[in-house]
Amino acid sequence: MKRIPVLLIFLMLFIASENVKANEILLHIENNLLARGDKSEETEIKVILDANPVSFSAPPIITNSTSLVQFRPIFERLGLQIRWDEQNQIIIGQKEGTQIQLQIGNPDAIVNGNTVVLPVAPTIVDGNTFIPIRFISESVDAKVEWDEKSRTVIIESKRQYASKDGKFHFTAYGLWKNIANITKSVDTGQMDVSGAQLAIRYFKYTVLLIYSDPKTADSLKNLKLAEYLEHVKKGRNIAKKEIIEEKQTKILGFDAIQIKYVNRNDWDKRIDTLLVFESNSHFYTILNSSYEDTYQSSSKQFQELLDSMTFRET
Repeated sequence: MKRIPVLLIFLMLFIASENVKANEILLHIENNLLARGDKSEETEIKVILDANPVSFSAPPIITNSTSLVQFRPIFERLGLQIRWDEQNQIIIGQKEGTQIQLQIGNPDAIVNGNTVVLPVAPTIVDGNTFIPIRFISESVDAKVEWDEKSRTVIIESKRQYASKDGKFHFTAYGLWKNIANITKSVDTGQMDVSGAQLAIRYFKYTVLLIYSDPKTADSLKNLKLAEYLEHVKKGRNIAKKEIIEEKQTKILGFDAIQIKYVNRNDWDKRIDTLLVFESNSHFYTILNSSYEDTYQSSSKQFQELLDSMTFRET
């Protein structure tokens, strides 16, 4: 019985055309052989927190579609102080504003006094205590995503930011760095950030800048918002041919103008989104700049920052 498929294969190869059908048949055979062979070991689950890997002495596991990890490394990286009640097998993690309590074998966790039912109870495997990673991350207001292709848990911690003048406050997730005191370099997207009320950079070299200009300045007296935008374009050498989009919009309850344009002042092509609006006493510019290959994700992130932003003119 085993010889018949082999004879059929040679017959099919003989009949099929040399360049097309034969190649298709060989590919089909190869795929079938691979499918019948032993499956390769699945890729080990990885955990990335704020762009840096989290190391575990025992690899993460998946139980009932839930990723579990050793509790101590992830607690420590999320800034949680740890207490272990050996007698009752209770883990307590605590940081400012947050207290988490879990018990081995118990699917009911307690977060700031409230009971949360876990998809999988904390468990001990080969002497290591494993806990659901999404639950822990979200309990400290971090964002969690699962990348199926790379089998990676991606966590971005929550941080609060404010401009120097205290007028802008917002929430950001992930590895942002203050670049206000960094000179023009790759860290700043080759931009001069001096004078910015806020200058921060994401780890993929996305830059967020906020500037304010008093209306009493000689060059700005009696300007309309559209005229102020032209003033900003001139100061940043934004050529008309590089502008992709210009539109009226709203931000923080104010009328605003937004432009999207190509920024060629860096070594690689950047796509910038620039917003201008005015209060009674100031004009404001908010700029998001990212490399072209990260523009889509950067735009989404920028909108999330704007949605979380509050403004109060003191």
